Amino acid sequence: MDSKTIYVIIPAAGKSVRMGGPVPKILMKICDVPVIIRTLRAFDKPAGGYEFKAVVVTGESLISEVEDLVREFGISCVSAIIKGGATRTESVSLGVAHLKGICSPDDIVFVHDGARCLIDQATISDCVDSMSVHDVCVASVPVKSTIKITRRADDGEMIVDNTPDRDCLAEVQTPQCFRYGILDECCSYAMENDVTATDDTALAEMLGYEVYLTKGSYFNIKITTTEDIPIAEEIIRQSCS
Repeated sequence: MDSKTIYVIIPAAGKSVRMGGPVPKILMKICDVPVIIRTLRAFDKPAGGYEFKAVVVTGESLISEVEDLVREFGISCVSAIIKGGATRTESVSLGVAHLKGICSPDDIVFVHDGARCLIDQATISDCVDSMSVHDVCVASVPVKSTIKITRRADDGEMIVDNTPDRDCLAEVQTPQCFRYGILDECCSYAMENDVTATDDTALAEMLGYEVYLTKGSYFNIKITTTEDIPIAEEIIRQSCS
């Protein structure tokens, strides 16, 4: 196995329920470029001496469209486009299964949201650097807002239970980065125990692994609702000015 290769699993099989509309969010255009292409472009260049190979995990009905877009935009890092599952955890597990026999246990695998299309090279490089000394890490930013822990009262209304120290809180993003053997263990645990996680590193926590934080970016937003489109476009315009 080439130790200078990092594999990137791109879960992109979501049904875009919160986005609404007939076009899946990964095919929506941000400044005339589809979301999934902007995401993949970030991994189409080396970082820290590593080359990236991406496995896109998407809905069966979108495979041919994503294949066409990869060809149209000349994306070279994509090694496979495969059918995803009903949940993010299942889709990531299918990506891990695809890499079995390709990756050794110590190889580095990133998991990056297909709809998180503003990922920058600094964030990627920080993740690469962190994986030179750690087994699991995740891009993150400090929480800016005050967060309340809540509970439901007997009458059904939500009330505040406590207010955690903001300095101890972090908002995690992607990439979420693992040694392949650990990610494989996490996915096997999730599938065998019917655990669904929106955060892959949460599975590593459940299994007792330490998860280290790397520096993310407040611009590394995930396209989730229609309001995110103009925000992303403004970020791109500002970065080009």
